[in-house]
Amino acid sequence: MKRYAIFFPQFNEIEVNDLAWGYGFTDWSLVSVANAFDYWQRRAPAIGFYNLADEQVVEKQFATAAKAGVEGFGIYHYWFEDESELGAVEHYLEHASLPKNFDYFYIWANESWSKRWAGKDTDILKTVSTEPSHEEIRRHVNYLKPHLESASYTHVSGRPLFVIYRPEFFKDPVGTLAAYRKAFESAGLNPMVGYCMKSLSDMEYSRHFDFCYLFEPRMFFNFGGLRKNRFVQTAYKKIIHAVSYSTAEKWSSMLSKLLNRGSKTYTFKSFLDYFVSSDRDQMVGRLNCPVQNVLTCGWNNAPRYRQHFTELEVPDYKQFSVMLDASLNNPKYSQEIPLLCNAWNEWSEGAAIEPCHYLGDVMLKTYVNVAATVKPGKDDGK
Repeated sequence: MKRYAIFFPQFNEIEVNDLAWGYGFTDWSLVSVANAFDYWQRRAPAIGFYNLADEQVVEKQFATAAKAGVEGFGIYHYWFEDESELGAVEHYLEHASLPKNFDYFYIWANESWSKRWAGKDTDILKTVSTEPSHEEIRRHVNYLKPHLESASYTHVSGRPLFVIYRPEFFKDPVGTLAAYRKAFESAGLNPMVGYCMKSLSDMEYSRHFDFCYLFEPRMFFNFGGLRKNRFVQTAYKKIIHAVSYSTAEKWSSMLSKLLNRGSKTYTFKSFLDYFVSSDRDQMVGRLNCPVQNVLTCGWNNAPRYRQHFTELEVPDYKQFSVMLDASLNNPKYSQEIPLLCNAWNEWSEGAAIEPCHYLGDVMLKTYVNVAATVKPGKDDGK
């Protein structure tokens, strides 16, 4: 089972962020403020804050990960109604020679950008259509085509991987998926299209997609209380789809504040208890497509939400090993779809296995060195 990490490309200046947050804004702005005012346990990359608009920096990121033993990146891809954003890494990949045996694939972060995390719910910065037209889909597929055909792009059984982060964002998820499949076919492509499962209500999509990622720790956060009630979650999705996106953002923010008053910290022990539980294992068995995990190295979104942050404590070596071993040795997880770790460098959400100035590189070494004891076999496709 190959071991990839999610790559977060929000570390170069772009015009939309300059206009929204002030000249020169990147996610490093959030990290530096959180460190300066001790909103969290400090963290920052060991090499210092970097600029992903510099191709030499991007090249070094790929080289560092490959040298450490990571086998590829699942890269967040940002595509909106009018154009792509944060495309510096994607432009680099159009002509780069990647390290040997190191691949990548795209995870489309298909949600509109707003100022929601700053408390301004209706300030929409960039829009992803909830009902994309055939022309929008065609333009998107044409943009993706040279990447999906690249020798460095991840293929499984001869098919490129492509992941949609939020199928529930679309008013007609199944119809939108069908439209994308048709556009891919017209472009001479036959990708394996997966999705990220973040709550029990997302189980329904497993009948339509080629595979799914259990997206941690978001799935863990949504596995208890009202969030665990599939009826409530499904009803909520239907209501949200019946209103405009700005209204949906406002309601979602209000509900989030109601459910998350103040801060919330989870121990990694509580996460491990959930991760190896029979409830989670039974859930995996009910899915109708191949399944793979997104592992977590901790989580803390204090740079964005400050006193309303959600935190999952950083695991120690033994805890990370238990999580990784449980994933590698459970035959219900695909041997073909790459395992993901969340994330290589999502510093502004407190999720990074890239070597850290404060926390070191223990989790990175653990991720690439813990060995599976099961024999690799052909994925049964569930």
